[in-house]
Amino acid sequence: MAKIALLIGVSEYLPEFPALPSAVKDVEAMKEVLGNSEMGGFDEIKVLENSNRQQIEEAIYDLFADRNKDDVLLFYFSGHGVKSRESNLFLATPKTRKGQRGIVTPTAVGASVLQGHMNDSFSQRLVVILDCCYSGAFTKGMTAKGDENIDIQAELGGKGRAILMSSSAVQSSFESEGSELSIYTKYLVEGIKTGAADTDGNGKISADELHQYVSEKVHEESPAMTPQFAPVKEGYRIYLASSPQDDTKLQYRRKVQEILQKNNGEIDLISGFLLEELCKRYGISDEEAKAIESEEMEPYIQFHKKLKRYEEIFSQAVEKSYPFRERERETLREIKSLLGLRDEDVADIEERFLPESQESNSEVFTTAKAIETSPQNDEIELLYDKNVDYTKVRDFLVNGEWKEADMETARCMLKVVGLKENNSLTAEDIENFPCKDLCTIDGLWVKYSNGKFGFSVQKEIYHNLGGTKEYNEEVWKKFAYKVGWRKGEKWLYYNDLKFDISTDYIGHLPSRVGWSKMWWLVGGVVLFSRAETCGL
Repeated sequence: MAKIALLIGVSEYLPEFPALPSAVKDVEAMKEVLGNSEMGGFDEIKVLENSNRQQIEEAIYDLFADRNKDDVLLFYFSGHGVKSRESNLFLATPKTRKGQRGIVTPTAVGASVLQGHMNDSFSQRLVVILDCCYSGAFTKGMTAKGDENIDIQAELGGKGRAILMSSSAVQSSFESEGSELSIYTKYLVEGIKTGAADTDGNGKISADELHQYVSEKVHEESPAMTPQFAPVKEGYRIYLASSPQDDTKLQYRRKVQEILQKNNGEIDLISGFLLEELCKRYGISDEEAKAIESEEMEPYIQFHKKLKRYEEIFSQAVEKSYPFRERERETLREIKSLLGLRDEDVADIEERFLPESQESNSEVFTTAKAIETSPQNDEIELLYDKNVDYTKVRDFLVNGEWKEADMETARCMLKVVGLKENNSLTAEDIENFPCKDLCTIDGLWVKYSNGKFGFSVQKEIYHNLGGTKEYNEEVWKKFAYKVGWRKGEKWLYYNDLKFDISTDYIGHLPSRVGWSKMWWLVGGVVLFSRAETCGL
């Protein structure tokens, strides 16, 4: 078995594209960790820097041709990713240019070239790492070897492939302030170099572990950037590097990570004492400990710098240009995107600086703000179609017992469709759910949360994000981030939700009725469609 890598970095471009000084440095950093015998242990690494299309395509051919089944083949690219009018991904070269109809495709390397050579390779351990804008578009139309009808997005057909992408099909990738490397590659290198990406502690770093590590780090620094991972069959088990076992510095690093994640990037007083004792036990010097802590705090520091910068911009914009015109709103949205921030990250900033006297008469700038409602003095009539009593739901809500109300809501909804408590609602159940019952449930939640919770609140957020009756993974993930059901690349466990009216997340509840795999795929979309039909 051989381990062979092709690393491509393009920093120099025609005037149509900004230069990317980090791209060539990304390649050099990746070569350092992959070529290290105690880390990547790759036998052969070819590097191309600012090469033309023909050189790149020939190197891609050489990487995948005449290989054995057990060879590990890795393709890495850092540079500009561009999409054609048909939304197909192309890797930009130093000669890539734009015409009236968009990208001049013969001047760039099509993702289809890479896909084709992967399909023809005998190797069953193929890894692709794309650090470029719109890299998530790489899997568009990708077929598996031997079956041209399999779409990788739907079936993930093929065998032994792992595709790691710095962003989704519609996202830009971001640079990392204060670092010579791109934000994505910076954490790829860090995860391998420190061994911290070995999440199961078996001494090896697999493709899925590396993706998980990098995604969490990237999300801490730039929440709007969502790295993607497309494992194919055994692809997630492809081992890329080794990590030190029983390394006291690595154990210390993991404890620091744990503390920072729990404390939103800070080390509190008691945790500081804990780390001091660990240093004594592990024999770690103060200098070594501070270096580890600084590295782990860096993404949080960068995130807060971005928040501070947005606060400066937004406060000045309000002072000089409020109320905003659509052109100004669009500019602010673009600034937010360039900083790698999401609506929910800046919602508090925008709410603090928008004038209270004009706020209710102006368009809400982000969908993270609560829908304005005035609690009615009269009690909501507990109407029903299926003889289900909603008294307990109301009483729990009146008393502020949000988790109990959430669980009772789920029980009632299951009872309406004739299911037992341990079952899950299907799309068909939701499509036929009685409007009278749905309106009663939603009315209770909206009333007693002062418009913060409820299916109608969630529906409004979902629609504002571009959601339709058709399931769209990107929109659904954005919705989950918005309402606080998802963090980084992970869905939160039910017990990790915030059952408190003081939570920052609008539309956070109700949630219990949807806590099943099927719900995440179709249930929420169908429910919001049903809510629309019922006039919520």
